[in-house]
Amino acid sequence: MKLTNIKAHLLFSLLTALGVGAIVAALSPGGFWRGWLAAALLCWLGFFGLLRILAWAEGGKGLAWMTALAFFLRLGVGLAMHQALPIYGYPDEPTQHAGYVFYDAYRRDLQSWDLAQSGESLLDSFGRDFYADQYGGLLALSAALYRYLSPDAHRPALILPLGAFATALGLPFFWKGVRKRWDGSVAAAAGWILALYPDGILFGASQMREPFLVGLTCIAFWAVLTFFDHRRSRGVILAASFLGMVLISWRVALVIAGILTVWFWIEYLLPRSQRWRILGWVVLALGVLGLAYLSWEWFRSAAQLDIKLTTLESGWVKKVIDEVGRQWTLPFVLGYGLAQPILPAAIAEPTIPIWRIIAVPRAAGWYILAPFLLYAFFAIWRVPQPAERRILGWLVGFVFLWILISSARAGGDLWDNPRYRSIFLPWLALLAGWGAVWAVRARDTWLARWLIVEGIFLYYFTNWYFSRHLLLWKRLPFWQNVLRITLLSALVLGSGWLWDLGKVLWRRYKKG
Repeated sequence: MKLTNIKAHLLFSLLTALGVGAIVAALSPGGFWRGWLAAALLCWLGFFGLLRILAWAEGGKGLAWMTALAFFLRLGVGLAMHQALPIYGYPDEPTQHAGYVFYDAYRRDLQSWDLAQSGESLLDSFGRDFYADQYGGLLALSAALYRYLSPDAHRPALILPLGAFATALGLPFFWKGVRKRWDGSVAAAAGWILALYPDGILFGASQMREPFLVGLTCIAFWAVLTFFDHRRSRGVILAASFLGMVLISWRVALVIAGILTVWFWIEYLLPRSQRWRILGWVVLALGVLGLAYLSWEWFRSAAQLDIKLTTLESGWVKKVIDEVGRQWTLPFVLGYGLAQPILPAAIAEPTIPIWRIIAVPRAAGWYILAPFLLYAFFAIWRVPQPAERRILGWLVGFVFLWILISSARAGGDLWDNPRYRSIFLPWLALLAGWGAVWAVRARDTWLARWLIVEGIFLYYFTNWYFSRHLLLWKRLPFWQNVLRITLLSALVLGSGWLWDLGKVLWRRYKKG
């Protein structure tokens, strides 16, 4: 079947949608035929759109597999969790008993069903009465589906294909934009990270805002990277993407607009003239100051509350802070937040099997991604092209600033901290993918050194968590673990730097 054949796309998407729709309907309450019709209609539109976008992107089988896995993993995990949590989850938790992973999704979905049944205007979702969604867009979309496609029964699984399609539809745009700006290898590495990152799958498999924001971000990113190919159409696509983001979360839309505006300036305007360079720096400085002024009080109060909750909910965190002194609370919670979800804790801490199945891949995903982000932070300064360094420097600066903000805003929270990170997964995937490709091409041993540093961290905290929860061996005191990790990491990085310096000096000596 040729990807350019519209009739074949219509037929293939219809057949696939009938099969997927039957599975969704069979796993949903209410009448099967009504549920099948609703799910099949949604999936038919989604699959046909995916096939047409894949044909346009011209990514071949690699991109097709990447996009298919992104969709089916999210939908499959979502349906599996919806069925398994009422049986294998905590029985005294209403959220899990109803089949939801996240309380926010549970609360919003119930209110969207109530709105659909009430006969009131869907625009009421943007009012204060519907507290479950402070922005209203996702609640209105869910209510519309229930009112017009599933009025006879509350079928939460109907929302799951929408989130899966949102990320999958954005993926070809992301891949095509990255390939144009860099090359196919970076696009493939970043695309696979975006498709397979465990937290991206988990949040995309729930009735949450994140998959919609990720998909719209990918489309807006592509429009900026290809803006001068066709200004009018790219402008319309950018405006539509930001409108969708504003309806789902105007705060996130504002941040993404800022990121892409600076990217546009660095990519296209900064190299043109001294006037654009000076004007851009002035506007950027004013924008940063204005944003800091408008959001600082909200951020400060929210971060203080999150940090307080973190210390109250974790006895050992409170104990460690009491030992080191209250003046170190923020740095400690930031470090704790950066390490979340902690892989040894996910393996060792007591919980029921289904939550361990969820927790371990989430933590493993972060600990696989983190060394590539750290490596990229240092590798960009060795890029010879100034324009390339500028754009990568902006990306690195933003990514690490956002990770720190996520850690402060959500404290050491196991859910909200990684959730804030996952909203900006395209940027994390791009930076990590670029770092992986650069390390391979340059045969750079620094990536291996950062992996060794992470191995040291995991070794000592595996000892700490396993001895604490499983009583397998003697536990080292917390601060002794931190000291050993710091000293050994400094030894690895310092010796690596000296080795590289020695090679440079030796080459200069041989040249005379």
